[in-house]
Amino acid sequence: MTEGWPTALRTALRRGQQLVAEVPASRPDRRAWIAIYPIRHVAPTGDKQAFNLFHREFEASYIDSDRCIGPGDGMTDLRVAQAQDENELNDLLTSWGVDRDQLTYVHRTNYPV
Repeated sequence: MTEGWPTALRTALRRGQQLVAEVPASRPDRRAWIAIYPIRHVAPTGDKQAFNLFHREFEASYIDSDRCIGPGDGMTDLRVAQAQDENELNDLLTSWGVDRDQLTYVHRTNYPV
């Protein structure tokens, strides 16, 4: 569960806001992030929160020049996963080496997507 998370981040996820953590890139001319995209499934038993996770690298020159970035054009997906609930989200973040304290709101970063 995300119970140990800062209240604001937990609330943001539950409201469907994306969170990101900048992580080391594979090369100095690139930047990398782990991104969490909350998704909500509506089921007969009620809403269910799930999460898409992406580990992406971007050409730094695209970010610096504010160029459009997409798959194969300045952006590379390194890992992609889906967590079916908050417990799986925590497990995935741990396995990817991301601490919840690294996470922040997209608008506070240069995450280009």
